Amino acid sequence: ANAGATVNKVQQNYLDGRVVDRFGRSFAPNINVGLTWTVYDGGRMQATFDRLRELSNASDIQTQLAIQDLVSQIISSYYDVMRLKARVSFLNTVIKYYEDRLNITEERWNVGKGSKIDFLQSKTDLNAQLSGRATANNDFKNAKIRLNGLLNRDLNIEFDVEDEVVLNEDYSLADLIDIAAQKNQQVLLLRKFHDISLLSQKEIEATGKPQVEFSSTLGYFYTNTNANFILSNQNASLNVGFGARWNLFDGKHRQNQLAISRVNTRSLEKQEEELLVNIRTQLTEAYNQFLSDKELLDFEEQNKELAEENLDISLEKFRLGGSTILELNEAQRSYDTALNRLVDAQHNIRVSELRLLEISGQLAR
Repeated sequence: ANAGATVNKVQQNYLDGRVVDRFGRSFAPNINVGLTWTVYDGGRMQATFDRLRELSNASDIQTQLAIQDLVSQIISSYYDVMRLKARVSFLNTVIKYYEDRLNITEERWNVGKGSKIDFLQSKTDLNAQLSGRATANNDFKNAKIRLNGLLNRDLNIEFDVEDEVVLNEDYSLADLIDIAAQKNQQVLLLRKFHDISLLSQKEIEATGKPQVEFSSTLGYFYTNTNANFILSNQNASLNVGFGARWNLFDGKHRQNQLAISRVNTRSLEKQEEELLVNIRTQLTEAYNQFLSDKELLDFEEQNKELAEENLDISLEKFRLGGSTILELNEAQRSYDTALNRLVDAQHNIRVSELRLLEISGQLAR
């Protein structure tokens, strides 16, 4: 749309003797509105729209992958805090036995029924356990700081964790593999890239098809003047038409682009096949590890009960003078080892389950 105004000097002499001598002005606005609509482009616009939508979906999956990685780190850190809390707890239990032993050897030495060597050895062993507990407490504190950091909160916030985590013991390897094929984020991302590649092919193929366009133009012109015979004039017009074009030859550019896109699509299909095989392998290994850790946990729980009973008996016999400090020392070491192995077994099975959930795509939902 545009408009113009003109001021001019008009001097006219007519045959009948009339004379016009004056300043004149004219005003001439006009408007033109055009519309072009592609009626058919071989499906290129739809393919482009679908490709952009799939790219957005791929970004969402990549976000889910980042979230899954963060969730895995947080859970792993939480389990580490649980492990160190359990270690501090079992050291507190162990230290009570060492304190009982120290009291017994000190009392015997004071009344002349025991050796000072036994007392000094008991004191040394107790100090070693106290040192171990101090180290464990520091590790426990640092683990909580790391977890606070992952949660992006004040590093010095105090919190407690559960002593036990309820495990799902009904896992099926076949079900896990099926779930992974549908929910594993890496698989979903590759499939999304495959869909995007197919849509890119459609876009390229569409450039080789004819395109039909509808076009129309609506115009309006108006003139107003006082310096002519015609004082005003207005004109409106409407033009409608169809156009078509077809690129029959482009120097094989489209053909080359289509070949590259097809190679990329086949490559993505091959990557998906390899990824699924790799996931089945990882899941099988993780599942076997979970079963093994579950069995080991049962053994370690039994060993802990046996070692604790053996230590109670050995300590009572030592108190009554029916055993030597060497026998008690061996019972204490067995109990220390049993508790330590139990804590590790509890931690290992939690990590094994976390690995199963992560590979099968059930960690972040």
